[in-house]
Amino acid sequence: MGLVPDPELSIQCSDSADVEPSVQLENLHEEKIADQKNIINLQNELISQKNEELGLVSKTIEAELKTYSSALQQSCSTALSPKNIVAAVQKVAREDDQSREVLVFGVAEEKGECATVRVAKILEQLEEKPKFQHCRRIGQQRENTVCPIKFSIRSTDIIYQILSKAKRLEEIEGYKTVYLSPNRTPEERVAHQKLVAELKEKRSGDPNSRYFIKKGEIVQVALE
Repeated sequence: MGLVPDPELSIQCSDSADVEPSVQLENLHEEKIADQKNIINLQNELISQKNEELGLVSKTIEAELKTYSSALQQSCSTALSPKNIVAAVQKVAREDDQSREVLVFGVAEEKGECATVRVAKILEQLEEKPKFQHCRRIGQQRENTVCPIKFSIRSTDIIYQILSKAKRLEEIEGYKTVYLSPNRTPEERVAHQKLVAELKEKRSGDPNSRYFIKKGEIVQVALE
């Protein structure tokens, strides 16, 4: 004979089978909500940390900018002070004046001489009759030393034209020791000395060419 199942036991088992899945689902749902809350909390913590880092970077940049701005203001204030501006303007004016001046070397001094007349005669030898001014001897008189004559011309083009002809004086009797030169600044004198040294080197190294200085540069011309 077969066994007859107990009706009460069957009902109990059936109730247990119906309840357990819903309880599991609810538990899973609650766990998911809890996990999401944890994720949100972690994200908030991460955002808060990033904000703090950004705040520190911002403060550092702001401090650096203030330091740079302060230094720049101080530098500009010093550079643009009235004293410095006046000094800069005076320097430019002096250099501009010097660029319009010519020095004449090798002219023997004569008692009661007129420097303007002496210069005019020299320029006549070069077939030049420009208007010039501020003509005078410069430097301290010393034994066996001839002070140069300085004069100025408004046009730098005329000055260049005169200087380009000055070498002709070497071939004119009575003017062979006379030498004309622009009135250079200390910096220009140093640069010119270097240029002359380079010119001499090129001349000695290449006798088949002619070298000369023109407008601050060394020019080469091949000899035929």
